[in-house]
Amino acid sequence: MPTYMTEAKLSEESLAVLSSKPSDRKKEVRKVIDAFGGKLINLYWMFGEHDIVTLYEAPDDSVAMAILLTLSAGGNVASHRTTILVPNDQAMKAMRLASSKRTGYKSLRKEWAGWRDEGGES
Repeated sequence: MPTYMTEAKLSEESLAVLSSKPSDRKKEVRKVIDAFGGKLINLYWMFGEHDIVTLYEAPDDSVAMAILLTLSAGGNVASHRTTILVPNDQAMKAMRLASSKRTGYKSLRKEWAGWRDEGGES
């Protein structure tokens, strides 16, 4: 299953409630991920721009999005950012595949090799 990392910023209201009535969010997040056939790897609280980072597996991107929609629907999350994590063996496979195809693509660096800007634009 693909692995995802979601960084979430909780709403000010949610943080205020958690300060006065602590709640085990990891337990609640696990319920949602499990219900969609995923697996919670871990949940961490963090300093900085986001409050929580969650590492989890989901069967595919649609399921990961459904998990995020469900967790965000209650209004507790002000914003979130999700990154798909690619294991090293899959990245190596992608690198080998990329180097094996002749596409005819010319990078800008190669296309513009030797070009000099002499000004004079009107």
